[in-house]
Amino acid sequence: MGRGHAVRAPALILVLSVLAPLSAEAGYRFEDGYYLGSATLLPDWADTLKRVQRERPLLRRCLADAGRCPSHLRGVGALLDRIRGLSLDRQIRAVNRYVNNRRYRGDRPGAVTGALSSDTVTVPSRWSTLGEFLRRGGDCEDYATSKYQLLRALGVPASELRVVVVLDRATREHHAMLAVRRPDEDNAWLLDSDDQIHRGHPFGYRFIYALNETSIWDHELDNDAWARKTSLQEHTEEAS
Repeated sequence: MGRGHAVRAPALILVLSVLAPLSAEAGYRFEDGYYLGSATLLPDWADTLKRVQRERPLLRRCLADAGRCPSHLRGVGALLDRIRGLSLDRQIRAVNRYVNNRRYRGDRPGAVTGALSSDTVTVPSRWSTLGEFLRRGGDCEDYATSKYQLLRALGVPASELRVVVVLDRATREHHAMLAVRRPDEDNAWLLDSDDQIHRGHPFGYRFIYALNETSIWDHELDNDAWARKTSLQEHTEEAS
């Protein structure tokens, strides 16, 4: 028996050493990341939010009466009417399937300089509203923002939703998903464009930044880097 324990101990250490890197890459948590500032820091996103705001009365009309929906939103009206009485989990799954069935159309990404650093961040050249996406299709970020807008129409608060941009380590390309905070779970649900709902850390993805209609968060800065940048910013403000 003593020998058996001696064999198990190194095995346990090996298992823990293998699991340690995985625990460092936990699923998406709203508590993680660093607040960069207002959503207006990205002008293209801020412009999209204005168009979303103009579109919201149409979505409310669809929710109240599917028959009063504009033609390009009639499918949305039927969807909202069918699922508004369901549990949030079932609404999330239905919205994910509905949006993922729309036409995919690639977009050409652009690059902007980070708000608090000189780092270059890749962002979509144009974000779409739900109506724009339904008329012409869109890229992965348009799938994510359309899911965001549908869940907002169903009453999910903006504070419980984020569009999360990740780097796919395999393809070296950026990708976007919608994060939905679940109060009964540690990790948010990540709604992907291939119908998957990730409840842990998606394999091969690195979180880059996230945004919603109020704010932007950075997931690239570690604690020390954030402290240095914040200290430098405060020192600059005091000196000016």
